[in-house]
Amino acid sequence: MRLLRLPTLMLLLACGWPACAARAQDAAQYPTWSKLEASAEAKDYAERLKKGEFDAASQAFLERVALPQLAAEGNRKTIERTRRRMREMLLGERTADAAALEKACGVAAGWLAAQARNKQLDPVVQVNAMLMVGELRGKDGRPWPAAAATLAAAAADPTCPAAVRVAAAAGLARHLEAARAAGGPDAGLAATATKSLLAIITAAPAAADGAAGDWLVSRALDMLPAALPKATPEAAAAVAKILEDASRPIDVRVRAATVLGATATAESSIDAARSIAAIRGVATAALKGDLLTAAERAMSRRMSGQASPMMPGGFAVGMPEFAGAPFPGQQGGFGEGVGFAPVGDPIDLLVVRRDAWRLVTLANAISDATGSRGLATLAAGPAAAQATTLAQALRAAAASLQQMPDAATMKQALTSLEQAPVAPGTATPSKPAGTAAAAEAAEPPANDPFGAPSN
Repeated sequence: MRLLRLPTLMLLLACGWPACAARAQDAAQYPTWSKLEASAEAKDYAERLKKGEFDAASQAFLERVALPQLAAEGNRKTIERTRRRMREMLLGERTADAAALEKACGVAAGWLAAQARNKQLDPVVQVNAMLMVGELRGKDGRPWPAAAATLAAAAADPTCPAAVRVAAAAGLARHLEAARAAGGPDAGLAATATKSLLAIITAAPAAADGAAGDWLVSRALDMLPAALPKATPEAAAAVAKILEDASRPIDVRVRAATVLGATATAESSIDAARSIAAIRGVATAALKGDLLTAAERAMSRRMSGQASPMMPGGFAVGMPEFAGAPFPGQQGGFGEGVGFAPVGDPIDLLVVRRDAWRLVTLANAISDATGSRGLATLAAGPAAAQATTLAQALRAAAASLQQMPDAATMKQALTSLEQAPVAPGTATPSKPAGTAAAAEAAEPPANDPFGAPSN
């Protein structure tokens, strides 16, 4: 008999030797989901679920044979499709008996949640386990209600890996979206979701989470109006704090403005003038940051001898007639030939479109198109009129960027917003990034998950 090394023996004892041996045998028998799905064992499980049977044997098959397929190496390249097929066959609401499905979902949710929190597993397995919790459905085809508590707890848990929290938030969003489509969440879901979302929003940013942490806060802000249509003083204060925080990414602050404009009421006890002043600060900081980034990139290109708007191949967005035109001095002496006025630093079209989206979104937070909703409705006297004027200036600036998306238009928009009157506020003024590196870090890429729409 071959002797086991001590580390291997300790691992087997810790896991439970018989269970480990069974799982190893199952993995060898079914190296991929397709092989398991075609097996007589899987078909027998599905048939019993259809008849309303979910016993100890069914639970053992689910936990020891079927669900561990999430970790099978043979499924790694097709994990998304595999996860979908697993849910459809093992927990399919179309064919399963309602009572049996309820039991199966309960077992699956418990097993999957444990796997998602098991930091000894591959992160891919953890994330897909949590994604599957969010994909569980009840007999009615809607998200399985009991999963909401598991998802909310994981999303708000700072001890969970950021990727697992993001997966949990995606599942929680699915529950809230389904509830909103059906007329709104019930009291239980609303309370559970609100507690989780506020925990995410009020938590101090963790540097280790990086972009995932920013995404999580943005997603929580997006979900909050569905769970809490009218902001409590606690919720409004937490959202306003993010809006005013100049250290937060611009697009996170834009979403905070949206939430405040959509949910704040007279009972929310916010300083509307302060929040409106902060919104103007966000708008100007966004434009300044992008202009600074464009200027520094143009300077870097000029110093390295690369093309600029004044050189062959240079292209200023919104000025295509100059693309590829000879620069002064290319023909004859310097200044001769085909000349044209400088067109400023080139700015990527997606950056300009993102700024236009930001400005419109901020305008709607102050006052919607009808003037019946937004922070302007909470302001009084001259402050209300000034807020409405600022909203109009934001929309006009956005429209100008859409029509002529270049640096000159962006500078004009910035000037118009800086000159727009606002009521005295005590919000901390926003500041653009002071260096090229900081501007780069503050500027999300074109495919940023919570940035401007791409179309």
